[in-house]
Amino acid sequence: MKLWCAIVLVIAALQPCTGQGNLIDSINPSLPVYHDVKKVNSVLLEIIHSNSLDLKYHKVFEHPSKYHFQVIYTQINRDSNNVAHLKRHYLYPPSTRYYYPASLVKLPLVALALEKIDSLNKIYGITKDTRLAVDSAYKCETVEYRDTTAKNKYPSIAHFIKQMLLVSDNYAYSRIYEFLGPKYINRRLHEMGYSDAMINQRFNVHCDSTANRHTNPFTFLTDDSAVLYKQPADSNMASIQNVAEHTIIGKGYREDAKVKTARDFRRNNYMPFKNENDILLSIIFPNSFPVKNRFRLTDGDYTFLYTYMGMLPRESDYPHYDRKSYADNLKKYIYYGMTDTISDSAIGNIRSMNIVGRAYGFLADCTYMIDTTTHSEFCLSVLMYLNERNVLNDGKYEYKTIGLPFMSDLGHAVMEYENKRKKKHPADLNKFKNLWVKKNL
Repeated sequence: MKLWCAIVLVIAALQPCTGQGNLIDSINPSLPVYHDVKKVNSVLLEIIHSNSLDLKYHKVFEHPSKYHFQVIYTQINRDSNNVAHLKRHYLYPPSTRYYYPASLVKLPLVALALEKIDSLNKIYGITKDTRLAVDSAYKCETVEYRDTTAKNKYPSIAHFIKQMLLVSDNYAYSRIYEFLGPKYINRRLHEMGYSDAMINQRFNVHCDSTANRHTNPFTFLTDDSAVLYKQPADSNMASIQNVAEHTIIGKGYREDAKVKTARDFRRNNYMPFKNENDILLSIIFPNSFPVKNRFRLTDGDYTFLYTYMGMLPRESDYPHYDRKSYADNLKKYIYYGMTDTISDSAIGNIRSMNIVGRAYGFLADCTYMIDTTTHSEFCLSVLMYLNERNVLNDGKYEYKTIGLPFMSDLGHAVMEYENKRKKKHPADLNKFKNLWVKKNL
């Protein structure tokens, strides 16, 4: 087995605001190869080694570059006022190498959608629950006037967000993308400090890069069909190329039953994995980030996000998802892994508020986990590329044999560590306790 050589650096990542939490980084800048894990002052390495994960998944640890392997563990310490102070532990230095984020981009978009709705509310009185209609103005665009899965049978921004967070619905994502438009999305993300972010595509195979520059007109209506606000169709003529390194992935790409040359993802969605992790942290712990790095959300927006980020599909009434078609672990990779049925007693205490990505062999989960019984909490983000054949779009990936088992094992290992870790001030997690009480959610 190959071992690693690591040096731990601790640097201040963000300057805390007065009276608020702070955030510190702990990075292992050189992996592999170290000779004695006991000499390495790294909590994350200690957890991995003490649970023999480096032995069980030795192929991944011996070839981290091949697996695009990234792990970020954020330790949370509360003070006497329950303010969270965060310390991120990186297994490897943050990377700018391209990976396909897939559904990870849904988290910043749902936050931006709520932010935009709040700004429109001040002028037009619309909310996330306001009925809307979607028209078309360019090729590949589709219309939508009704939604039979909604309680009132009409589409709304809130309903799209629920579908995205509950079952990672790609159709709903495309609607939110159209509502925001790539100009707004990328401008706001860049303003918030995510300067390498590039979100420029729907999740619709029928829309090419030109079509994705154009977005549909939206109309917001009262229940009796009076128009409150009309958002016209829009277009984005700015560059849509991302700035990631090594954007050509794989040795081939399967399309129309033929394997073609490797695919260049230069014009696809991209956000550094570190940024995905930070967006999750900024939503869970907004006061630990400077104001300019936060979304402009209300307390009600945050509660809404926490509720549907942590909910299982079967717990929702509108939209309704049956357990047979939508397993409990559909978008809960870390800690739950291959466990498709989670007991009610377990979900009563342990919750994962998260976002996942899964496509072309890339598997990712960014989660904030809590155990209200032990007052334990932590954030954990894992990215892996699980494509031994290195052929994209053929559906033959090692999600079930390597990725999901590893994410489950690491999640359990970190939770066990947190349950045993001595904390000066146990976390008060009461604000989460009643979020998932059955009430026609």
